[in-house]
Amino acid sequence: MTLNKPILTPREAAELLGVGYKTVLRLAKQRDFPAFRVGERKIRISAEGLAEWKRQKMREPLD
Repeated sequence: MTLNKPILTPREAAELLGVGYKTVLRLAKQRDFPAFRVGERKIRISAEGLAEWKRQKMREPLD
């Protein structure tokens, strides 16, 4: 799935990453994940930030 949207919902980000919705919600709590809140409840993810985050994680060795 390729989206040409600058801002993604957690479900869209989950589909792009190939993980579950709840996994994206957990990742959103990490400081280095490109998520932000819109209002009190909505979480959105920067598409550009997600691509960079993914590239960075792919370079990290598995422990």
